[in-house]
Amino acid sequence: MSVFEELGLRRFLNAEDTFTSNGASCLGPEAYQAMREISGAWVDLLQMQRNTGEALARLTRNEAAYVSSGAASALTLCAAAALCEGDRDAFLALPDASLCRRREALVLAPQKNAYMRSIAASGATLRWAGEEGRPLTLEQAEAAMSRQTAALFYFVYHGAALCPSLEALARAAHRRGIPVFVDAAAQLPPAENLWAFTGQGADLALFSGGKGLAGPQDSGLAVGKRLWVERLLALGAPNEGLARGSKVTREAMAGLYAAVKRFVSEPESQRQAALMEKCALGRDCMERCGFAQVRIVAQGPVGQASPRVLGRPVGMDARALRQALRDDGLLVGYDAQEDALCFHPQMLTLKQTQTACRLLENRVRLWKEA
Repeated sequence: MSVFEELGLRRFLNAEDTFTSNGASCLGPEAYQAMREISGAWVDLLQMQRNTGEALARLTRNEAAYVSSGAASALTLCAAAALCEGDRDAFLALPDASLCRRREALVLAPQKNAYMRSIAASGATLRWAGEEGRPLTLEQAEAAMSRQTAALFYFVYHGAALCPSLEALARAAHRRGIPVFVDAAAQLPPAENLWAFTGQGADLALFSGGKGLAGPQDSGLAVGKRLWVERLLALGAPNEGLARGSKVTREAMAGLYAAVKRFVSEPESQRQAALMEKCALGRDCMERCGFAQVRIVAQGPVGQASPRVLGRPVGMDARALRQALRDDGLLVGYDAQEDALCFHPQMLTLKQTQTACRLLENRVRLWKEA
């Protein structure tokens, strides 16, 4: 009996996105093999974190790298590192920040999102620059920086169009001795993002291991300045304190390393060609189903360079069709603004994409016959 049968689980094909609730991506064979190999032995975990980080830094063209237990926990650990500034006693007191010289994390109001709570979990007080939903000027951002500002956090996808550039913000922050941490959890592909944000001035850029990288879902990657990676190493699990509950296993480190190695070795043009081939199948399928305004768009749901297909069902309720497809074992997205289905095959193989198209056609045929 399979684990699916034992636990009463339903299999899905994921043509929606690398959302955590969908299980993110599936492990690539290289990551799976590395995790299996390391799981049969014991290692010095700190040595493995250091050695893996050095290898990941070389692969991503950065000074240093650190493996976290997901991108959200990396946000918490970065905030904690900024608050305590290397003071071990201050770190062990967190989330009580009373021993910290600087206690605020600067966040940009136009970028407000749920993941900012991961920053607050460190014990930092969130200081807002600007107003939610309104453009933020560089002058407003600078005015919000103070002697209490421990770090500035920048989110690549959420509200970035309303904010000054990362480069401009980083220059302003660094003039005041404030580090800049960038949340780019889902911003892969392209591979160049692994070094682009640090090239624009970020002290650390944070990525999810289980999304575009197709590594372990419970892994994250922080890349950037050696000073800050060393502080993460000194504070993170298996050390006691705030990060003890965010352990990183040897399997996660090995799997993430293998996933990044595979990801950066594939030419971006080849990756995009493969994505477009799968999108073409989805587009043709929607057209055969009689969808209107069918087109391929260049970006995924959270702005990553991963094309997807949009199409509006004709004579069918798009949201009801989406639910029916879920009942059939196919996950697709829904664009409320266009009342359209989104077919995003980033996570699927070519064969799985073909199966997904058949499920869509079968469901539409049954719907029309009913």
